[in-house]
Amino acid sequence: MRIVDGNIFEAMRLMLPEDRELMERSRRESTRRRLPIISQDAWNEMAYILDEALHQKQPIRITLFEPHEDVIWEGIPVVKNGHLKLQTADGIRQIPLEKVIRMEK
Repeated sequence: MRIVDGNIFEAMRLMLPEDRELMERSRRESTRRRLPIISQDAWNEMAYILDEALHQKQPIRITLFEPHEDVIWEGIPVVKNGHLKLQTADGIRQIPLEKVIRMEK
């Protein structure tokens, strides 16, 4: 390869596949977020919203934490077999409480 117009990095454009995978993995890890700390007031507010929605069978919107992007589920909360679940248009999903960061009516 020739160095063109003084660009000394021109020869470094070729990469081995394993190096490319390592760079991609490194980029993904650098964009990874950490689980936010939820205040007690926020937990109390979410518990109130959930209790109200359970008794009145109203739909709610739940935001779940994921390392790269939050996920939003919408539906009616139900309790089945002692587990909190959400009845959505796609079916019934069990709510992973450790990932819940927000609840809204």
